[in-house]
Amino acid sequence: MPQLEVIIIDFETNDPIAFVNKDVDLNLDKQARIKGPLDQQLVVLARGLVESGQAGISPSFAQKLGVVAGDAVSILPRTRPSSYAHIRKKFHGESSWTHQEIREIVGDIYAGNLTDLEMSAFLMAQQYLSLDLNEIEALTKSIAEYGERIQFEEEEVYDKHSIGGVPGNKVSLLIVPIVAAAGLLIPKTSSRAITSPSGTADTFEVVANVDFSAEEIQEIAPKIRGMLVWGGGVNLVPVDDMIINRIERPLSLDPRSMIIASILSKKISTSVNHLVLDMPVGIGTKIETRADAVDLGHLFVEVGRRINVQIDAALTYASQPLGHTVGPALEAEEAIQTLRNKGPTSIREKATELAGILIEMGGLANRGHGQQVADDILTSGKAYEKFSEIVEAQGGNPELKIDDLPIGQYTDKIYAPKDGYIISMSNTAVKAIAKAAGAPTDKGAGVRIFRKLGEFVRAGDPIVEVIAERESALEHALLVSKQMPLVTLEGMVLERISSVG
Repeated sequence: MPQLEVIIIDFETNDPIAFVNKDVDLNLDKQARIKGPLDQQLVVLARGLVESGQAGISPSFAQKLGVVAGDAVSILPRTRPSSYAHIRKKFHGESSWTHQEIREIVGDIYAGNLTDLEMSAFLMAQQYLSLDLNEIEALTKSIAEYGERIQFEEEEVYDKHSIGGVPGNKVSLLIVPIVAAAGLLIPKTSSRAITSPSGTADTFEVVANVDFSAEEIQEIAPKIRGMLVWGGGVNLVPVDDMIINRIERPLSLDPRSMIIASILSKKISTSVNHLVLDMPVGIGTKIETRADAVDLGHLFVEVGRRINVQIDAALTYASQPLGHTVGPALEAEEAIQTLRNKGPTSIREKATELAGILIEMGGLANRGHGQQVADDILTSGKAYEKFSEIVEAQGGNPELKIDDLPIGQYTDKIYAPKDGYIISMSNTAVKAIAKAAGAPTDKGAGVRIFRKLGEFVRAGDPIVEVIAERESALEHALLVSKQMPLVTLEGMVLERISSVG
C-alpha cells in the first residue's frame, strides 16, 4: 500500500481525480481509490505528471478528502460500492428499486463513490427502463436529503417553475411581482441556462444580484414577499447538479423520472407548498406533443401529492418563441416594458394566467377568476412597483431605465428569402442563433424578432435582428443562421420524393 505525499495542483474538474507517477506499484488497468482521513472510495487516474512518491490533487478534491499539501495518503485497489449492485439489478429485469436502494445510490453519488460510467448506468436505467411512481417519489426525497434548506416559519410558500425549452420565456419576471403584490410569499429560486439562451436567473441578473445565501433569502423574502434568486448559489440539491453537469448534459440524457425528481427535490428544499408548473408544448421544445405533456403533467401532480406539494400543471403554447426577444438583457427589457403595460400581449396573457393559478391556490380568487385578479394587479402598476422593490432589495437600481440595459452593439438582420406567410418558426434555430451570438454568457447578446407566425412578408423584409457584444460572435451567429432554416414560408417545398430515370 504505497504512501504518497499530497501536492495541490491548480486545476479543477468535477471528477475525483489524483495524478500519480508511473512508478507507483499499482495495476493501472484497474480503478483505484485514495485512503486519506475520510477513506472514501474515490477514483484515481494514474499519469506521469508528478514526481515519484507524490499524489497531485485539485483544491476541491483535497477539501473533499480532508487533506492538505504534505499529508500522506495511500493508493488501494478500488472496489465498487454495494449500490452499484442495485443499479445492475434493474438491467436484469428484477423488481423495482426500493426506497432504501435508491437512498444508497444517491448517497454514493453525493459522496463521490460512483464513477461517471456507473452514474451513466443509473441514468440509462431510468431513460430506457423507466421508474414507477414509488421509485420516482423515493428518488425525489433522496436527492432532497442533501444540501441547504430554506424554511419559513408558519408561511405557505408559492412558486412557479417551467419545464423549459421555449426561447424567450421571461414570464417569471412578471409572475413573481404579481403574486408578491397580491400578498403571497413567492421566493423563487431559478436556474441559469443549461441549453437555452437565457434562464430566469441570467435575465434577472441584468438588473439585480441573484446570488444569495439561504439565510439571506429567509430574512429578505418575507419582508418583500418575493425574490428572484439563483438556486445554484444556495447549494440546494448538489446531487442534482452533479448528475446534470457530469452525465445528463454531456450525454443528452433526460429521463422523465429525473426531470420530476430534479424539479421537485428543489421544491422540497425551498419549502414550497403550492406550485404552478409551466409545461411549454411545441416543436423544438422539451415536450413536443400534447399527449406527452398530459402524461408528464399527471406524473408531476401525483408525485407532488405524495410529497405534500400542491401542483397545477399548465400546458402552454410554445410553437414559436414567446414575445419578441431572446437573450438576457433583451428579455429583461421586454419584461420591464410588459410590467409597464407596453409589452407583447402573449407575455402578458401567459404571465397573468400562470400567476392567476397561484392566486387561486392562495384562496384570493375562485377557480377561473385568478387571471383577472392578476391582470388588475398588472394594469394598476402594483406589479411594477413590487418589481422595483424586489430589484432594490436585491441590490439593483429601482430607477433603472430601459436605455441603461447592456444591449450588444454589433447587429445584423436575417431577411425573408421570398414573399409568403410565415407558417412555422423554428424554436431550435432561434435558440441556436442566440447562443451563437453569445447568450447567455454575454448578457447583451441575443435575437430580436420582428415577424412571427401568420404574418405576411415580402422578399427582403427583416425577420429577426441578431445582436452580439463581439463582432466575431455576430459572424458566428450569422453562419449558424445559414445552416438552420429560421422560418418556413407558405409555398416552400418541404420535401421532394421521386423516382429518377
